[in-house]
Amino acid sequence: MKIQAVEAVKDKKVSFFLPNGEIDEQGFEKIEVLLKQMIEQGDVNIILDLSRVSHINYKVVGWLIDYQQKFKKFGGDIKLVNVSPYLFDILRLYGFYPFEVYPSRRAALKSFA
Repeated sequence: MKIQAVEAVKDKKVSFFLPNGEIDEQGFEKIEVLLKQMIEQGDVNIILDLSRVSHINYKVVGWLIDYQQKFKKFGGDIKLVNVSPYLFDILRLYGFYPFEVYPSRRAALKSFA
Protein backbone atom coordinates (compact mmCIF):
# COMPACT_ATOMS: atom_id res chain seq x y z
CA MET A 1 0.00 0.00 0.00
CA LYS A 2 1.21 3.44 -0.88
CA ILE A 3 1.05 6.24 1.71
CA GLN A 4 1.75 9.83 0.90
CA ALA A 5 1.75 12.64 3.46
CA VAL A 6 0.77 16.08 2.28
CA GLU A 7 0.60 19.39 4.09
CA ALA A 8 -2.96 20.58 3.88
CA VAL A 9 -4.60 23.91 4.54
CA LYS A 10 -4.31 25.56 7.94
CA ASP A 11 -1.14 23.59 8.78
CA LYS A 12 -2.98 20.29 9.09
CA LYS A 13 -1.00 17.30 7.91
CA VAL A 14 -3.11 14.92 5.81
CA SER A 15 -1.97 11.46 4.78
CA PHE A 16 -3.25 9.70 1.67
CA PHE A 17 -3.63 5.92 1.79
CA LEU A 18 -3.81 4.15 -1.57
CA PRO A 19 -4.54 0.45 -0.98
CA ASN A 20 -4.63 -1.91 -3.94
CA GLY A 21 -6.77 -4.97 -4.72
CA GLU A 22 -8.96 -6.61 -2.13
CA ILE A 23 -8.97 -5.52 1.51
CA ASP A 24 -9.65 -8.61 3.57
CA GLU A 25 -8.93 -9.35 7.21
CA GLN A 26 -5.24 -10.13 6.55
CA GLY A 27 -4.80 -7.10 4.33
CA PHE A 28 -6.28 -4.87 7.00
CA GLU A 29 -3.56 -5.98 9.42
CA LYS A 30 -1.05 -4.00 7.33
CA ILE A 31 -3.33 -0.97 7.32
CA GLU A 32 -3.90 -1.30 11.06
CA VAL A 33 -0.17 -1.19 11.81
CA LEU A 34 0.07 2.07 9.87
CA LEU A 35 -3.03 3.55 11.52
CA LYS A 36 -1.62 2.80 14.98
CA GLN A 37 1.68 4.44 14.05
CA MET A 38 -0.13 7.51 12.79
CA ILE A 39 -2.09 7.89 16.02
CA GLU A 40 1.17 7.59 18.01
CA GLN A 41 2.77 10.28 15.82
CA GLY A 42 -0.26 12.56 16.04
CA ASP A 43 -1.03 12.29 12.31
CA VAL A 44 -4.78 11.89 12.55
CA ASN A 45 -6.09 13.24 9.23
CA ILE A 46 -6.44 10.46 6.68
CA ILE A 47 -7.79 10.30 3.14
CA LEU A 48 -8.37 6.73 2.04
CA ASP A 49 -8.36 6.52 -1.77
CA LEU A 50 -10.32 3.43 -2.81
CA SER A 51 -9.81 3.85 -6.57
CA ARG A 52 -7.67 0.69 -6.76
CA VAL A 53 -9.71 -1.43 -4.35
CA SER A 54 -11.84 -4.15 -5.94
CA HIS A 55 -13.51 -5.49 -2.77
CA ILE A 56 -13.61 -4.76 0.95
CA ASN A 57 -14.56 -7.34 3.56
CA TYR A 58 -17.54 -6.35 5.68
CA LYS A 59 -15.54 -6.93 8.90
CA VAL A 60 -12.97 -4.44 7.69
CA VAL A 61 -15.70 -1.79 7.41
CA GLY A 62 -16.42 -2.18 11.13
CA TRP A 63 -12.73 -1.92 11.96
CA LEU A 64 -12.37 1.21 9.84
CA ILE A 65 -15.30 2.77 11.69
CA ASP A 66 -13.58 1.96 15.00
CA TYR A 67 -10.40 3.66 13.82
CA GLN A 68 -12.31 6.65 12.55
CA GLN A 69 -13.76 7.10 16.03
CA LYS A 70 -10.27 6.88 17.54
CA PHE A 71 -8.96 9.50 15.11
CA LYS A 72 -11.90 11.79 15.89
CA LYS A 73 -11.02 11.62 19.61
CA PHE A 74 -7.70 13.22 18.66
CA GLY A 75 -9.30 15.85 16.44
CA GLY A 76 -8.80 14.01 13.14
CA ASP A 77 -10.87 11.99 10.71
CA ILE A 78 -10.79 9.34 8.00
CA LYS A 79 -12.40 10.43 4.73
CA LEU A 80 -12.94 8.36 1.61
CA VAL A 81 -12.38 9.23 -2.05
CA ASN A 82 -12.95 7.45 -5.35
CA VAL A 83 -15.49 4.98 -3.96
CA SER A 84 -16.98 2.81 -6.71
CA PRO A 85 -20.72 2.08 -6.65
CA TYR A 86 -19.91 -1.52 -5.70
CA LEU A 87 -17.79 -0.49 -2.70
CA PHE A 88 -20.33 2.14 -1.72
CA ASP A 89 -22.99 -0.59 -1.55
CA ILE A 90 -20.75 -2.73 0.67
CA LEU A 91 -20.13 0.21 3.00
CA ARG A 92 -23.82 1.12 3.07
CA LEU A 93 -24.92 -2.47 3.72
CA TYR A 94 -22.90 -2.46 6.91
CA GLY A 95 -25.80 -0.50 8.38
CA PHE A 96 -23.92 2.41 9.90
CA TYR A 97 -22.14 4.69 7.48
CA PRO A 98 -20.22 7.53 9.18
CA PHE A 99 -17.66 8.25 6.45
CA GLU A 100 -17.63 11.39 4.36
CA VAL A 101 -17.14 10.46 0.70
CA TYR A 102 -15.56 12.83 -1.82
CA PRO A 103 -15.16 12.56 -5.60
CA SER A 104 -11.48 13.57 -5.53
CA ARG A 105 -8.46 13.94 -3.28
CA ARG A 106 -8.56 17.69 -3.75
CA ALA A 107 -12.17 17.92 -2.49
CA ALA A 108 -11.35 15.73 0.52
CA LEU A 109 -8.24 17.76 1.26
CA LYS A 110 -10.26 21.00 1.27
CA SER A 111 -12.71 19.45 3.73
CA PHE A 112 -9.99 19.38 6.40
CA ALA A 113 -9.74 23.19 6.34
